[in-house]
Amino acid sequence: MLNDRYNLTKGNILKQLITVSLPVMATSLMQMAYNLTDLFWLGRATPIAEVNTGFIASAGIGGLFTWLSAAIVVLVRIGTEVGVSQSVGRGDEKSARIFARTGVQLEFIFAVIFALVLFLFTRYWISLFNIPEKEVYDNAVLYLRIISCGLVFYLINPIFSASLNGTGNTKTPFLISAIGLALNMALDPLLIIGFELDIAGAAIATIFSQFVVTIVFIIYFFSKNTLLSKANFLKPIDKDKAKFIFKLGLPAAIQSALFTFISMYISGMVAPFGKSANAVQKIGSQIESLSWLTAGGFQTAISAFVGQNFGAKQPKRVLKGIRYALSSMIIYGIIISIVMYLIPGPIFSIFSSDKTTVVKGIDYLKILAISQTFMIIESLVGGALNGLGKTIPQSIVSLTFNIMRIPMAYFLIRHYGLNGIWLAITISSIFKGIVIYIWFKLYIRSSEIFKNIKLSKSTFDDKIIM
Repeated sequence: MLNDRYNLTKGNILKQLITVSLPVMATSLMQMAYNLTDLFWLGRATPIAEVNTGFIASAGIGGLFTWLSAAIVVLVRIGTEVGVSQSVGRGDEKSARIFARTGVQLEFIFAVIFALVLFLFTRYWISLFNIPEKEVYDNAVLYLRIISCGLVFYLINPIFSASLNGTGNTKTPFLISAIGLALNMALDPLLIIGFELDIAGAAIATIFSQFVVTIVFIIYFFSKNTLLSKANFLKPIDKDKAKFIFKLGLPAAIQSALFTFISMYISGMVAPFGKSANAVQKIGSQIESLSWLTAGGFQTAISAFVGQNFGAKQPKRVLKGIRYALSSMIIYGIIISIVMYLIPGPIFSIFSSDKTTVVKGIDYLKILAISQTFMIIESLVGGALNGLGKTIPQSIVSLTFNIMRIPMAYFLIRHYGLNGIWLAITISSIFKGIVIYIWFKLYIRSSEIFKNIKLSKSTFDDKIIM
């Protein structure tokens, strides 16, 4: 049987959530560090600040397609994590192993197809943005072509992580991802500045680092007792497990894909404001990821915790874990909001020396600071619902308010210019957090599983942490 120390169905809840969530959050922060490292060195690629701003804009536009690929990750990852965690909670190790193997098989197939589509039609995809500056367009094409060559590694690594996260082992994915981050941080200055490869150097550093992470994962799986030990990936895909994975992952994948398409459309609205505006969107979204990547990491942890305890039929323990997670992360969200609002200039200046970009970036951070806590609530409640096998509510809420960003942006641009786009994003995020929380509370009250369960009003009492 797999290591019992990753069993989340018994023991101190507070300790388990911290133990599981910290490595996942650290892994998410490392992903942010990947992106910020690229931006930092691209912002210093040449002595000319305006040229560097163009590199950042190109990486931002090309990077939107890796963001789109997140839908493929979500399609497989959520169902794999939930299938693994619920199987572990029931004590069914055989089922957990098949879920892990099936997830990897599905992700590999989808990743190869998507990478080929991006590589073969790169110029067409980039032309959709109507980029006015030729050098920004050409560099975006170059960046996306190189990234697509290593996209399989970029997409398969989260599924390797999912097979471990579902068992409660989040430490190993963190350590393996740390190897990739360290390599990326070393290669970026070497390739971007040392070899003067500029934006091509950033792309090469990223895909090579992801390739190394994949190799380390494979070595780990075949040297330890894990769900993927001795897995035969040439076996036919298990239809029942694949169906379960698709059932849970499809709503979230549609949500993720449409969210990216909406983001691409909004990027098209930003483009006429010039490359400094495009750079602001790229840099600002990465700074903002201090909230959403951290929340996404905690979302994975709470999904595994809820999945295992739901599978073990321990509803009271499920609710206790959710309450602690929300209380902790809301405090974190408030802190991030305060920092973004009070010192936006110094933060933005780290990544760009272009004065126009920094001035516009200050407005971006101040406006988006308002919505950070609500964004975190949406993510955590979504993770709790995923663990329960309910992936549709968050998809509906997210899609509805993300779509509303477009008409809101058109309306607000008339009155606030570029800042109207940022206002539309922050307003929709506030509504998403409020509505998904209300939906979750109504579900809990109406569910037979959770009826008649009463928790103490105090979050940190003995009943919560034991």
